[in-house]
Amino acid sequence: MRTALLLISMVALADSAADVVNVFSAAAEALTNDDSAAFLDHFDSNMPDYAALQTNIEGLLAAYQVGSTIEVVSDEGNDEKRMVSLDWLLVTSEKETVNSAQQTRRRIVKCTLEHRGKQWKITGLEPIEFFNR
Repeated sequence: MRTALLLISMVALADSAADVVNVFSAAAEALTNDDSAAFLDHFDSNMPDYAALQTNIEGLLAAYQVGSTIEVVSDEGNDEKRMVSLDWLLVTSEKETVNSAQQTRRRIVKCTLEHRGKQWKITGLEPIEFFNR
């Protein structure tokens, strides 16, 4: 019985980790699709600095075409709360400029996620300035 509970717990944690990866995959896709609302939908609007993040993302996507890739560096926690470090790469090029040179930003971004109902929401992100225009 104890072994069965341990296996169930391990499967639940594996599912939680996969769900967290899916949150960030969808967020990266939203940036690439120039969709600030879809990106911000993955965040808890009550998180610290949410307004600054919203302003940054809207300004970034207004000025630049953005490509985004994310690699999980670390992922710790349980099926209710997770702390994740991400190697986040943004490739930007100005929208209104013909043959705009691409610029690359790369940073380790630390996030906290919490289960909200049936989905994960990002409840903390540092540094917010990574997404400045």
